[in-house]
Amino acid sequence: MKILSGNLSDKEEQLLKLAYNSVRKRVAEALVTLNNRYKKESEPKFSMNISREDIANLAGTATETTIRTLSDFKDEKLIDIKGGTIAIMDYDKLSHLRN
Repeated sequence: MKILSGNLSDKEEQLLKLAYNSVRKRVAEALVTLNNRYKKESEPKFSMNISREDIANLAGTATETTIRTLSDFKDEKLIDIKGGTIAIMDYDKLSHLRN
């Protein structure tokens, strides 16, 4: 029961974030979540090869909007994009965007 109720509260929190957070916050949260889940301790900077569409699905927004937001993040030097690889350059600022 505890596991099911924990999962339910997690999903409720995700839905509230989708409904009330800005696109910038949602895309930042998606990137931070990927970083926290997949970054290896030995890596100084986290990078991933992920499609813009997959990030858009995680953030709950349109692919075009995600592409514009990622471009803004790149201009702000929060991330770097080379080919299909996204590298998080400033994790602290990115994680503060999601709050």
